[in-house]
Amino acid sequence: MPTLDVSKKDFEKLFKEKVSISRLEELLEYVKGELDGQDGDSLKVECKETNRPDLWSTEGLVREILARTGKEKGIKKYVVKKGNIEVFINENLQKVRPLIACAVVKDVKIDDDFIVQMVQLQEKVGETFGRKRRETGIGLYDLDIMTPPVYYKGFKDDEIEFIPLDWKVPMRPSEILSQHEKGKAYKHLLDNSKLFPIVIDSKNVVASMPPIINSQITGKVTNKTKNLFIEVTGFNWTNIEIALEVMCMALADRGGKIFSCKINFPKQNFYPSKSIITPEFKTKKISFDKSLIEKKTGLKLNDSKIKQLLENARYNISIKGNMLSAEFPAYRKDIFHAVDVIEDLLISYGFNNIVPQKIKMSVVGSQRKEVLYADFVRDGCIGLGLQEVLTFNLTSKEIQSEKILLNDEFVEIVNPVSTSYQIMRKRLFPQLLSFLSKNKNQEYPQKIFEIGSCLDLDSNEENGVKQSNNLCVVLTHTNTNFTEIKSVLVSLCDYLGLSLELKKSEFAFLGENSATIIVNGKKGFIGELKIGVAQNFGLNKPVTLFEIEL
Repeated sequence: MPTLDVSKKDFEKLFKEKVSISRLEELLEYVKGELDGQDGDSLKVECKETNRPDLWSTEGLVREILARTGKEKGIKKYVVKKGNIEVFINENLQKVRPLIACAVVKDVKIDDDFIVQMVQLQEKVGETFGRKRRETGIGLYDLDIMTPPVYYKGFKDDEIEFIPLDWKVPMRPSEILSQHEKGKAYKHLLDNSKLFPIVIDSKNVVASMPPIINSQITGKVTNKTKNLFIEVTGFNWTNIEIALEVMCMALADRGGKIFSCKINFPKQNFYPSKSIITPEFKTKKISFDKSLIEKKTGLKLNDSKIKQLLENARYNISIKGNMLSAEFPAYRKDIFHAVDVIEDLLISYGFNNIVPQKIKMSVVGSQRKEVLYADFVRDGCIGLGLQEVLTFNLTSKEIQSEKILLNDEFVEIVNPVSTSYQIMRKRLFPQLLSFLSKNKNQEYPQKIFEIGSCLDLDSNEENGVKQSNNLCVVLTHTNTNFTEIKSVLVSLCDYLGLSLELKKSEFAFLGENSATIIVNGKKGFIGELKIGVAQNFGLNKPVTLFEIEL
């Protein structure tokens, strides 16, 4: 969770009101923030809102609190004037670090508070939202030292050198990575690359080597700097845009004037076919039945109150009949569903203002039928000599797709900490194969099963996701075959009192001996695993399996 350094005087200057510490602690509740320490004018604020980089600065905190307290309302509009700077991306960066978005902010008044907040925001967004600069790396430069147009292209190590920030002599890229403090810290981001990404102007003055280090010439911002050039590089256009807009908003909140840049892409299928003007400050909309507010919160609010509370959360609201339409900034990447909007409404309402209600009914707890049935199936599997295992719901596309020769879509985590845990599993058997790959040194035969939930995309569901409870059985030893795995399935169905139907079918991950399972209208699959798929998991013995939805 980001911990921010905030000057109380600076906060009050932007908020245009003096506040006591106790009042400040109340205001911070609007941004899920807590005062974590105070040393005179210096405050430590822990922001527990980990999905909103727009809040990770004094400007961001004030921007949100101004609306929550009714001093402002709705989406804050930022004027972007047409700029005259073009940026050209070279095609040789496609496999290195392919994307860049830029902006210019003029007439900035730089003081100590400004520098502290800009450096802090740059680091917080790059480190947290940008996954330690892997997804987004941000650079700020003195525009008046640069000569547009600006070029973003890759250079070989012996083709370029420049003086990195806080250094005195020119260095080649490889020397920066091995000797400079920032180079050593982020060297892994350019590992195995023969080209080094460079931002350079028309007079061949280097601005930076993203996402590692700025140059000493253009990348040192001081209190004499008046006009700033901002660039954000990375791999995902949405993330880059968000980081750029967050920086521009903070500068504009301190009086800077935003000017656009024109981003020109190479003529390759990977890139957009047309130039893009950045920053864009787009908005999105979400609509839902307003009755959902009372259903989820218990609050009976009229249209006027709903509109007020959501405008205080920086939404533009329109209500027609029972339908509520909420427009919000595109940088709010945390909004996926109506409940996210309702959460913002509750923050404006104030959780402490919600009056607890007495429970009006008395119920007796019991296990769900689905759980009891799963236990019944589990007993049957154990009776057949199978060993139960448990695997993680979160997994990787490599395990769930690439290794089993499929190209699928999944329920994904928006900002995964690791590619090893970036999606929700869609099937059980790849996880069991992964389990077996880690237990090849154990005694054979290995006969395992798992009962667990799987998630799949389904537009017919309210939230676009279908959850199922699956059973998977996997056998591996020298002589396992279709007959053996079928006998396990037949025995289990007899135990459960279910009728079984098998239809000859083909599956990308199963060999010729495979079939579709139909049990009480639920489908699954059974067969001998392809040798190539088994080898993808490092398994050298034959594998048979079946999986079906319970």
